[in-house]
Amino acid sequence: MVFALVFAGALMAEALLFMKTQAQEISLILKEDFRIVAVKSERTKRGSAAIEEDLKALPGTAEVSFVSRAERLRMLREEDPDLVGAVMNMGGNPLPDTFEILLEESALGDLNSWVESAWKTDGVADIKYKALEATAILHSLFYSHYMLVTLTLVFVALVFMALMTLFYRHTAESLLESLRRDRNWFFAGLAASAAAAGAAYALAYPVKYLSPLWLWPGALWQALIIAGGGICAWVVFQWKNTH
Repeated sequence: MVFALVFAGALMAEALLFMKTQAQEISLILKEDFRIVAVKSERTKRGSAAIEEDLKALPGTAEVSFVSRAERLRMLREEDPDLVGAVMNMGGNPLPDTFEILLEESALGDLNSWVESAWKTDGVADIKYKALEATAILHSLFYSHYMLVTLTLVFVALVFMALMTLFYRHTAESLLESLRRDRNWFFAGLAASAAAAGAAYALAYPVKYLSPLWLWPGALWQALIIAGGGICAWVVFQWKNTH
């Protein structure tokens, strides 16, 4: 009974930890890809350096880089040479000068305010970004933090239960005797948690062939879950003996 209980708890913890790791990795990849593009006005007399400094001064801006129309054409030629050929047949380079902007994580939650401020920058003709990508970043960050807090609270609760068990109706002598007598339950909990980790890995491994975004949680997290399973098994057995 205790083995099955610890196995089920550890399996749920492993699943939650796996999802937390994936959500964190997805948010990192999306943040690296997410850029806001500010288009320089053709009518402005301001230099690109002055506009770039104004954009950098906006709260929440992490990085601004100027991309000239010639550089943008070169990048497009590398990505899609056929498209560049069709565009150039129309005569000249129609691509505008732009600024690629990377935002701080704190600014993503109030993206509309940042865009509104950027629109007021003299020399900016248009602002383009992927609104759905920004939403996906915020959601993945929230899920990652939520699952981390949940796992932390569960571990704290488990430690609290263990401390209550240690000091409830125990003298120093009886506690040492209990630790010696019931140590097999601790090892049974370790075995149940280790089995749960193996089962979780077996369930998640096929996804590795479906998506490149596959990461297994680190060894420290695995050690914490397995050790927690051993403590949980010992605590449950002690509670059973006293009730």
